[in-house]
Amino acid sequence: MFFIQLPESVELAFAARGVTADQIRYTAKADISKENAYQEIYLALTDRELCILWGHERFVEQRKRETVIEYRCTDYRAIPLSSITDVVIDRLYTASSFLVRTGDEEILVCRLSISLAGLFEKFRERILALRDGLPIDDSGLKDEHKCCPKCKRPYPNQERAICPNCLSARASFFRLLKEYLSFKKEAVLIFVMIFLSSALTLVVPLFSSQMFYDQVLTPPGPEGTGRFYGMLLQIVLVIFAIKLASTAFSSAYGIVVSRICTQVIHKLRVKIFSSMQRLSMSFFASKATGTLMTRIDDDADWLYWFFVDLVPMYIVSALTLVGLLLIMSSISVPLTLLIFLSCILVGWMVVRAEKRLKQLQRRQHRAIRSMKSTVTDSLAGQKVVKSFAREEQEIRRFSLKNQGYFHSRINVEYFGASRFPATRMVYRLFQILVMGLGAVLAIRGELTLGGLTALIAYSDMTVNCFEYFIKAASPAARAMDAASRMYEILDTEPSVMERENPVRMDRMKGDISVRGIRFEYEVGRPVIKGISFDVKSGQMIGLVGRTGAGKSTIINLISRLYDVTEGEITIDGVNIRDIAIADLRRNIGVVTQETYLFMGTITENIRYARPEASMEEVVAAAKAAYAHDFILRFPEGYDTVVGNGGVQLSGGEKQRLSIARAILQDPAILILDEATAAMDTQTERNIQAAIEKLRAGKTIISIAHRLSTLRDADLLAVIDDGRLCESGTHRELLERRGVYFNLHKIQLDSLKFINQE
Repeated sequence: MFFIQLPESVELAFAARGVTADQIRYTAKADISKENAYQEIYLALTDRELCILWGHERFVEQRKRETVIEYRCTDYRAIPLSSITDVVIDRLYTASSFLVRTGDEEILVCRLSISLAGLFEKFRERILALRDGLPIDDSGLKDEHKCCPKCKRPYPNQERAICPNCLSARASFFRLLKEYLSFKKEAVLIFVMIFLSSALTLVVPLFSSQMFYDQVLTPPGPEGTGRFYGMLLQIVLVIFAIKLASTAFSSAYGIVVSRICTQVIHKLRVKIFSSMQRLSMSFFASKATGTLMTRIDDDADWLYWFFVDLVPMYIVSALTLVGLLLIMSSISVPLTLLIFLSCILVGWMVVRAEKRLKQLQRRQHRAIRSMKSTVTDSLAGQKVVKSFAREEQEIRRFSLKNQGYFHSRINVEYFGASRFPATRMVYRLFQILVMGLGAVLAIRGELTLGGLTALIAYSDMTVNCFEYFIKAASPAARAMDAASRMYEILDTEPSVMERENPVRMDRMKGDISVRGIRFEYEVGRPVIKGISFDVKSGQMIGLVGRTGAGKSTIINLISRLYDVTEGEITIDGVNIRDIAIADLRRNIGVVTQETYLFMGTITENIRYARPEASMEEVVAAAKAAYAHDFILRFPEGYDTVVGNGGVQLSGGEKQRLSIARAILQDPAILILDEATAAMDTQTERNIQAAIEKLRAGKTIISIAHRLSTLRDADLLAVIDDGRLCESGTHRELLERRGVYFNLHKIQLDSLKFINQE
């Protein structure tokens, strides 16, 4: 059953209306009602009708950490497939509408979040296919729509088998603990020191309260009191020695913990960054730079303090609490039970508060992430901001985001300021009851004065333990939220995956065959529609077409920055999906119109393609790209620092460095995507001459809007609306008087107009 696994309660709701699970072929779930309110809408498609359940979930009871849910249906409708004339997904900015048209009406079935649009596109295709009796290929759906085995809901991100509905803070905690325990010797040492420090802390009140009052200050009596009567100096020295030892152990484990945690966070930061480097372009296209920087920087810092401060103190407080209950029960069972009851009540209140606090912390993180993304976006685009005098607009945009962060933080602080003092007050009331009841027992002779003072001291220590639990609730919730975001990165699998045993190709010939490829960035919106062409080794092919026709997408697919949806691309007869990614990328050099230079010297930027290249090879590549002359004009020459914070280069100079980088790489296939667009005519001609020299033994794929630069190409492929509408040489295409002829004519007319001016 595709696309989602129906919950048992929903299956029963369909069965009650005569639609059994055996009849259902496809299912879908929307999350927005026709009135734009949150609602769960389930759709089931059979061979004869489309069935819709509008309803909501009602939580019945909690059993052993599992919530039993009863599905309540508010409305139901079955639409015969024979009556459906069309199914439409009307995509809006924040949501989409799912419409079913019949002969006499248009039915707004539901609205859905943008993330569900792809699933509903495939659901729509199957509605129409079943209506028309067409064959349906479901071979690829099993991997496309993976569901959580626990709640049966599809994963929001199919590249990541993580369900946010079932992801618990406990699971994140234990995963982090594995990193912590990878340092086994240090972890054992820390635990031993924590245990000894806690034990010594518990012993102090026995000496300073019970023994001090009942054995040192009380004269010898018949009940065994006063055995150390008058030994003040000795008991003071013992108490001092115990406190000194406890402090020494605490300091020692603090030093060791800091050392381990620094290493753990170092490993985690490297893991996060390494995972990002392995991810595909589709991941970065959907994430803002500020968001990713927050995950590497801020989230890692929260985890550091979680391990350095929260985890050790949690262990200390928990061990101390257990020891306190054992010792107090040996002094007075009734008072201990009263304190234990207060512990249970306060603990329950803290757990409930932490759940709500975690939600508020997540909202706060989203707000600060959005604010940082706005700052990054604005600072990176300062040239555009200044050019259009939009400083005030950017200030207002930042103020709006900052206001959102302000409100989210106020909610967190308000919740902590209102909820936790109430929890603290409850425990203080119990402490007063303990003191009062203890005084009554002491008056009756059922409890000694030393025992009462020890209980009061232990009660204060219990309060301190819970004070820590309460104070740590907010940073703990924030740390677990940071951990879940970190594991979102670590658990994400790249959409472009390498085979288990890939084909190794150290040096390619460069024969490229593109066969019936289709591609879509968003499901249901194809960008490339069945394109095929062949390029032989040493040939040059030019991709021509209007802006947005799909030319750059084709070279992205050949470079395997994305994988085709259908069809295949082969190089030297091998499907690029089977080639080792490192070998593929090493044999393909790409020069784009949007050139990026890393922070570093000119030499380092050119050598980025081949770090082991000699300085002579770097200079030769720069000369071939006609970059050598302008490089020498800088005082520091090839050691000039460029990129962020370095010398500002013109667009043409950046492109020439990018071309030099590609030349140094010496690839079998060279891709030029508007590589000379930012250059003057003379430099462009020089670069074209250099490219002609490089053509020997290389396959060149070039995209250019200036058709004159592609006049000498062996093959021109004209792309229009994602399709290959015509191909041939420059002369052949002009003779056909088709799309290429019209593009050529428009450019000639433009040049004539400029010359007349």
